[in-house]
Amino acid sequence: MRIKARRIGAMGLAIVAVTMLGVYGGSASGSPAKAAAANAAGNYGVLSCFTGRLASLGQAMLQGSQVAAKAIDSAGGVLGQKVKLSQQDTQCDLADAVPATQKLLSSGVSGVIGPETQEIAAVEPILKNSKIVDEFQGGDTSRDHQTDPFLFRDSPSDSQLGVAMALYAYQKGYRHAVLLFYTDIAAQTLIAPIIKTFKKLGGTVLTTINVAPGQTSYVPEVQKAIAAKPDVIFTQTDAPTAAVLYRDFKQSDNLAIPFIGTDVTGASEYLKAVGYPVAHAHLTSVYGTSVSGKASTEFTNEFNSLFKGQQPLANANYAYDAVISLALAQDAAKTADGTKVAATMKKVTDPPGTACFTYATCKQLLSAGKKINYEGASGSLDYNQYNNVFGPYGAFKVDLKGNEHQVGLLSAPALAKATP
Repeated sequence: MRIKARRIGAMGLAIVAVTMLGVYGGSASGSPAKAAAANAAGNYGVLSCFTGRLASLGQAMLQGSQVAAKAIDSAGGVLGQKVKLSQQDTQCDLADAVPATQKLLSSGVSGVIGPETQEIAAVEPILKNSKIVDEFQGGDTSRDHQTDPFLFRDSPSDSQLGVAMALYAYQKGYRHAVLLFYTDIAAQTLIAPIIKTFKKLGGTVLTTINVAPGQTSYVPEVQKAIAAKPDVIFTQTDAPTAAVLYRDFKQSDNLAIPFIGTDVTGASEYLKAVGYPVAHAHLTSVYGTSVSGKASTEFTNEFNSLFKGQQPLANANYAYDAVISLALAQDAAKTADGTKVAATMKKVTDPPGTACFTYATCKQLLSAGKKINYEGASGSLDYNQYNNVFGPYGAFKVDLKGNEHQVGLLSAPALAKATP
């Protein structure tokens, strides 16, 4: 995967973003994007990586969006309209994200699901100026205190994921850790919160090792990690890099040190690259989970009816909740106008209100004039003042057939207490 932004530079990125703002959603009220979106209830764009090293992120996002679309259409659609999903491939790349966003806007979307950390700096100003609600799916810690009224992050920040990984490791009795991450920006934002939390809890971080993706050998890095004598390794890399790393660890110490990873390490291609038996014995992945049985059951039932014989991809439930909540906000606002929908979002997701767990029941309550509090398949969608959600997280292990099973729960109160 190419990170073109590092070659473009800050000034180049600013020029690209400003150029796109002028074409797609400047201040003129008659902009093509705004005019098209005005009558686009249920027309949503999925903006993510569908090719490259992190293609699993886009696949999960699309999968969850498709499950939500089925649930919404079964209940009569959004403002009487069936859901239309459009997708564009950002390649997890700032430069490629700009034309991808352009294509979504030209199709008249009234909401966007995505993108990830790698592309948000280019995408966010374009969508904001076009007054398009964006359900951001990345862990970018720089968005922890963001003020864009159109951006809602329905998956927790990497600052929270880092806390969850460190807390789980400490709960398992690990006290000496090595961090092993590849150089992608989405992985690098995890390092600081892991270190701060693990130290706060009483653990010791022995060393941090960064690896360039796509190498044919990581023997020096592996030997450095082993020489530090940790009892756990925190990690995130792409699948091809992981395959080589685990091979080199196998040859060096027979994989004697357990790994704790992220949603990326729980993705199907990562687990296949490492091998199910190896992942089963040596890897635990930590990512957001639900403690709301009713919403989880609804998601599972809808998923099984649409994708028979398959298992949901890691984080598909976040995209599912993003689409459901966006549709409910449009229902409550009685319009697809982005400004009004953005102002309504928290009114359908945050307390107080009648808790509801499916699109159909939430829609019925809205029709009856009730204030609702949608509780999602990924947990409570309670947005704070910065339009971010918080926890809970689960710890997952894969079985020998590639199915992931939850082996631990990290509650929101426990995470809040552990946060530095």
